[in-house]
Amino acid sequence: MDIEEISQVLYKEEKQTIKTIPADFYLEAEKYVRKLEEEIEKIGNSRSPEFKMLQDEHERALSDLETIFMKRIGKVIIRATTQSNANKPISKDIEKLLPVEKRLYDLVLQGIKAAKIELLGPILYPGSENTAVWPEIMERQFSAGFKGGTEAKMRTPVIAARGETGAIPDKNNINEEYVVVRILKDLPTFTGADGRNYTVSAEEVVVLPQLNATGLIKRNAAKLIVGQEDSGKD
Repeated sequence: MDIEEISQVLYKEEKQTIKTIPADFYLEAEKYVRKLEEEIEKIGNSRSPEFKMLQDEHERALSDLETIFMKRIGKVIIRATTQSNANKPISKDIEKLLPVEKRLYDLVLQGIKAAKIELLGPILYPGSENTAVWPEIMERQFSAGFKGGTEAKMRTPVIAARGETGAIPDKNNINEEYVVVRILKDLPTFTGADGRNYTVSAEEVVVLPQLNATGLIKRNAAKLIVGQEDSGKD
């Protein structure tokens, strides 16, 4: 990667449409920036023309990368806002987002829907039993008995199931109806056994209905968090 490649991406992002960028764009950008810093450090002489040239390139790269990020995030928020009102199939533009950007889209969309239910729901739909479900990342501890009488505590950040309706599972009965798994690959939104819609991405640790978790594990799309296999056994 070089400054011209970054400039080309920035130029394309000036348009309102979401553009496809390489999955490793930010990773390669990081390598490029670190390399510039190493070269600047090697020169050491701040009065050197080469030092000044590299320093200017470094500052420009950082500025352009941040601008690219902000422009794409702005488009994500606009798409999520539009989708929350339209109730129509998701725009194909969303397929061009990086996994992290797609995750942000899902969180923003659910947050807007939750806010609408809480603030406008009583006005627009009086008597409705719809419950606002906010996207929530929780630090939970699960303690359970394992073989040998040992006790384990899981301190992994667990992303609450991101459903559109329904309540977040109660941690007191989580081992009875829900399990905690690590997602191994990005998955399309699916409806869980509890009637909620779930959107999960690779490497997330999430709470899912046991039936759905079992299906994903059989498809090698998820992995049970170690320790749960023996949970609840004598």
